[in-house]
Amino acid sequence: MKFRRKYTKKENIKNIIIPYDLESLSKYDELEEISYEQMKNDLEEFCYILENCYAGLDAAKSKGLNIETEKNDIFTLLKQNKTIKISDFAEIIYQRFSPYILDTHFSIESSNKKHSFYYRFFTPYRLYFSDLYVIKHDNIFYVYESADEAIKIGSIIQLKNIDEYLYEYPAKGKNIYRLALFSDKDESKISIKIDNKELNLPLYREPSNDEAFSYYIKYYNNVAYIRYNRCCFDNDEEKEQLQKFSNSADECRNKDVIILDVRGNHGGADGYSLQFFSDLYFNNKKKSEKFIRKYRSSEKWIYSVSSVKSAIYSFKKYCDISLPEVKKALDKFTKLELKLSKKSQKIIETSAKSNYKFNKSSYNGKIIILTDKGVASSGESVLEQAYLFFKEKNQVIQIGTNTAGCASFGNLTFYHLSNSGLQVTCGFSDFTKKVNKSNQFNGEGKGFYPNYWCMVNDFGKTIAAVLNQTDDEGFLSFINDLLLQ
Repeated sequence: MKFRRKYTKKENIKNIIIPYDLESLSKYDELEEISYEQMKNDLEEFCYILENCYAGLDAAKSKGLNIETEKNDIFTLLKQNKTIKISDFAEIIYQRFSPYILDTHFSIESSNKKHSFYYRFFTPYRLYFSDLYVIKHDNIFYVYESADEAIKIGSIIQLKNIDEYLYEYPAKGKNIYRLALFSDKDESKISIKIDNKELNLPLYREPSNDEAFSYYIKYYNNVAYIRYNRCCFDNDEEKEQLQKFSNSADECRNKDVIILDVRGNHGGADGYSLQFFSDLYFNNKKKSEKFIRKYRSSEKWIYSVSSVKSAIYSFKKYCDISLPEVKKALDKFTKLELKLSKKSQKIIETSAKSNYKFNKSSYNGKIIILTDKGVASSGESVLEQAYLFFKEKNQVIQIGTNTAGCASFGNLTFYHLSNSGLQVTCGFSDFTKKVNKSNQFNGEGKGFYPNYWCMVNDFGKTIAAVLNQTDDEGFLSFINDLLLQ
């Protein structure tokens, strides 16, 4: 492996420390309004965060963002007001800046318990399923199965660009498709013609799995099933469970199939899954540890005194400091904090991609990853890492629905504006070069698309069909007991 190179660029700036200690937000619980002068101060702080703490600044500017113009326009818009409702202020910020910031992580939210609101700067896409199943013959699409008894089996379906609405559905059989609609709006129906009769088919979406922290491994013959729905922990017991997962590759190595269920995994630290996949790939602890220590993809980091202080706070509060990469990051932040406190500047650090040639993996089985819309951030890194290590023979198969799509920017930092208490969340790391080169990641709000789209009640049959184990009742029972409990 060739060492990655780092390039740094420094810019002189005026240091501003934006408050980030989330424990102090209680003082804003009852606050509903601020003065015009207070609003001006908070907007200056917000613009400072964009200019000097946010990794997505260049991407926003490429879409036409001019921070000074937007700031002055808001001043002009509100200058006749002696006081401004905080909710109105937040909405104005969202309306003015959201055309330029396409980032699922970026958010503004209220600190007021009575009047809560939450703005995220992205457009979410979901698949809306119908209960109509289709089969194709001689370029004509026929009804294969329908929940509506009035729709006859074998009827001809007429829908413009019908291929865009059909999703292969192995749970129903070979070459069977489910009619569905992928959309960024809330959809409840789709209009189609069946045997020249106009019909409105009801649509519904698969809800995200929202169970509490859950990690375990179960086995059935040649299959290992791993539930891994968090990359972060709230107590020592959960931390120990994550470390167990991180070191569980040897337990799964002798299985032909690993089913990794990450539904509802909304992120945290990606070191646990990286350790798992690296150990599985190398089957050599020293080689695995060396890879983890050296490997990095193309990334860019934005360091100012405010972003570094917030990062230190966030890493200590939310991350496992026993992980080598977290320890290393904290040591670096501490040194940067001292350096940036002495001289007001912004440091932009870019790393070139490590040059590592992946050869034949020591694990040749299938890795099936189950996903839903609740998989986000470091939860999506599970997919990215799986595709990184196991590229050959279609080893990685994703089943379920698309993930949240928030992989362009990360390593979140948290701030609250001094007068309104508005909470601003953004990332100081830019991963766009990495994700833009991924054939699997389809963008913010869209995420990773599965190879086979399905709902949870059909997971068992879909997995069995993909693995050619449809006749194994024991396997179906094993999977369904885990997924449908």
